[in-house]
Amino acid sequence: MPVDASRPVMPDGSLQSLPMVRPDKMCRPELLTHPLRRWLAPARREVDLLDPQPGERIVDLGASVGYFDDEILERIGPTGSLDLVDIDGENLALYRSRRSPDLRVRYWTTSAAHLDAIPTGEVDQVLASLVLCCLGDKEGTLEQAWRLLRPGGRILVTYPRLGAGPLRMRRSRWASLMARHPWQARPVVRGWLVHRWLLEKPPSPSVAPPKGL
Repeated sequence: MPVDASRPVMPDGSLQSLPMVRPDKMCRPELLTHPLRRWLAPARREVDLLDPQPGERIVDLGASVGYFDDEILERIGPTGSLDLVDIDGENLALYRSRRSPDLRVRYWTTSAAHLDAIPTGEVDQVLASLVLCCLGDKEGTLEQAWRLLRPGGRILVTYPRLGAGPLRMRRSRWASLMARHPWQARPVVRGWLVHRWLLEKPPSPSVAPPKGL
C-alpha cells in the first residue's frame, strides 16, 4: 500500500506530521535499480567507503528503494539503526514491503531539508548519494545534516563528475554554506562519480578522529 508522501512512517506503520518544503525531484524505481547503475556504481562499493560500524546510527538521504540499505543494515548489526529519508513514499514503501519488520529502521517520507523529528547530535554518518541534484533545498539539507551529526560525524556526498561544481551547486552558494558551517571537505574521485567527505564539528583531541580518513 503506498505511503502518504507528506508524512514520515515509523517502524510500527504509524504516521507522524512533518513540515514539507517545495517538492524535490523523484526518480522511477526502474532507474534506481537499473543494471547499468549496478555495474557502474555497485552498492557494496559505496558502503565500503562509508564503512558503517556495529552500533552506529546512519541516515540515508534520498534512500528511495533502499539501494544501499541492505548492505548498511548488515554492517551496523543488531545494535545499530538506520533512518531512510525520501520525498517519494511509494518508493520507500517498495523497500519496506520486501523486508521483514525491523525495529532498527525508521522511514521518513519528507524532504531531506525538513528532518526536525530526528534528534540533534545522535547520528554517526549521513549518506547522500546521487541525491543533491534532485533536492529543492540543498542548503537546508546540509543544515539538517550538520545538526544531526555527533561531534566528529561525517556525511558522504556523491554526484556525477562531469560538469559539476562543489556539491552540485554554484561556487557562490557553496562558499555561503561553508561560511555558516565550516565543513571540512575532502574529495575523492572514482571514475564518473565524485565522492566528497564532509566532516562536521571536529572532535576534541580526546576523541578519536573519524575512521577511514
